[in-house]
Amino acid sequence: MKRNPTKTLKNKLDKLWAEAVKVKAGYSCEYCGKTECLNSHHIFTRSRQATRWELNNGCCLCVACHTFSSRFSAHKTGVEFTHWLEDKKGKKWLKTLEDLSNTIYKPTMLELFETYQYLQKYVDSHQ
Repeated sequence: MKRNPTKTLKNKLDKLWAEAVKVKAGYSCEYCGKTECLNSHHIFTRSRQATRWELNNGCCLCVACHTFSSRFSAHKTGVEFTHWLEDKKGKKWLKTLEDLSNTIYKPTMLELFETYQYLQKYVDSHQ
């Protein structure tokens, strides 16, 4: 079976992005402060290529705040999550990120590689 180099690089980018989001948050949940069982959450879906590996499109959440809590969860209580983001980052920030995420973008292999290098440098310089 042949391997698809673009798909392989995108998978590596996904893992590196997730690590970079945790690094940026200081390895703690940005909502409750827990430091265990952390997830990296895409604010706008990862299917939107323009923001898939954008650090600003991620936040570090513990597993409860990411998916399980019925009080606050990025997936279960979307309205509360959006209000929290607006309070934390500002409505203008969120609108700018939303506009970027709506941009149609198909990255080239070179752009993917450059993004990988950027994220790797970010992770390396903050650890």
